[in-house]
Amino acid sequence: MTIRTNLALAAVMALLVAGCGSKSESEVASGTYTDPATGKTAEYKVSGSKDGEEGNVTVKTEDGEVRFGTDAKLPAGLTPYPGSKMTGGFAGSSEGRKGGMAGFEVKAKVADVVAHYRSQIEAAGLKVKSEMTADDTMIIGAEKPGDEKTTIQVTATQEGDMVNGAITYGSGG
Repeated sequence: MTIRTNLALAAVMALLVAGCGSKSESEVASGTYTDPATGKTAEYKVSGSKDGEEGNVTVKTEDGEVRFGTDAKLPAGLTPYPGSKMTGGFAGSSEGRKGGMAGFEVKAKVADVVAHYRSQIEAAGLKVKSEMTADDTMIIGAEKPGDEKTTIQVTATQEGDMVNGAITYGSGG
């Protein structure tokens, strides 16, 4: 396992044993880890709400940073579909590249949700290059013209009157 994987597993375990009480976020654990094989260090921080419902893990190394948890963020230029609840995700950066994933859920129709994100993606200068519909799921993939490393993918699935989905994005490099 990599340093990041070991730290992520430890961090998730720490989140699971976070105390109970109010929803205010507090630090659960933090520190530095040194990989005995390489001597490289990583800093980590685990935070969570006192009721255990929300939490975040951040790991920083000399190569970059990764963050995952309940405070998922959409890429620049995108705003949530009205009434959406962000359900979690991750973000990372390394050597001039960054990317991540943000999950969401909302009471809506899948076609309306995808249309909302499509208009924002196109307004941000990206071009939709792929579209797929299968059963109750719609997926669109877009990239910035002349920069195939800047991409966004929207996946949305209708489940009754709810839409569950994810926005995956990357740029740079």
